[in-house]
Amino acid sequence: MNLPPGRAYQDLVAYVAKSFDSNTEVKTSEWIDGPDGRLDMDVSVRGNIDGKPILMVIECKDYDLTKTGKVDRSLVDALDSKCHDLRADIAMICSNAGFTKDALSKCARKGIGAISVLSQEDERVKVIIEKEIYFRKVRLDSIEVRYQGDALKAYSKSELRYQGKPVDAWLQQQASLIAFMNPQISKRLTATFNLKEESKLEIRDEKVHVEKIGISFTPITQWYSQTVRLDAALGLYDYLRGKVKLAPGNNQYLIKEVNFDTGKAIGSAPEIERGESLLSGELDVSLTMVYGLDILTESQIPKLEDLILPEDLYYRIPDPSALK
Repeated sequence: MNLPPGRAYQDLVAYVAKSFDSNTEVKTSEWIDGPDGRLDMDVSVRGNIDGKPILMVIECKDYDLTKTGKVDRSLVDALDSKCHDLRADIAMICSNAGFTKDALSKCARKGIGAISVLSQEDERVKVIIEKEIYFRKVRLDSIEVRYQGDALKAYSKSELRYQGKPVDAWLQQQASLIAFMNPQISKRLTATFNLKEESKLEIRDEKVHVEKIGISFTPITQWYSQTVRLDAALGLYDYLRGKVKLAPGNNQYLIKEVNFDTGKAIGSAPEIERGESLLSGELDVSLTMVYGLDILTESQIPKLEDLILPEDLYYRIPDPSALK
């Protein structure tokens, strides 16, 4: 049986709501007696938080953006009144066409969630989530690899191997990770990795004892902005937080139309990239292109992590004089 579009969208919203917590009771098109007559709930969710029973009401608006526009403030007012009569603990509006600025302002002030469900390639989803994201290109300049060990004096540094693979490649990989994890640093950095006493590396198939390895470089960073489209195999988009929340299980988060060559250059790191906590289930991605390295493919980089003292793998940046 073909359901009306609005009811089909309610069923999708209910399915997504249930996917976040299988222990909840989720119903669609439920009617309940209110103080002034019967009230409908597009999607109702009943469960427990810290042992206390809760009722969540989700108003579903299966709008066509080209015909009816976005959800406006009047609909937020109506839901606010309805939830007061229903004594609902949590209220949300799920829109298939987005929200006006005034509607989001009212949602934020009244504590009403503003969401859209995401279900990739599901014909019931019409909304397109566009968001300005930020990414950076980082060039590692003046790279210098350093090793400490008496047996190395007669050899070229580039000859050092572990299980036949170049140690230089591992160090350059660490440099790219350090640059990624420290977006605000632009001064010269030196990372030192102390090897365990029993560690033996190789030069020309002969074992040599090495005490420390390290890499020094200067990261030069340029930030860019770009508008992209967000989607997920199953989840929701929170307009007030600007985040995607994925349903548990096998899932997919998609960022569409990213192009490192067409971003708009900006002068400094955006405030949003300076550190923002995520709620449970939320996901965010930081995009970085690092160049200026001669890193080989992943299969050609040695797995040196087991040879390094664990505390050195947290990318501590010591004084450059620590490794000479």
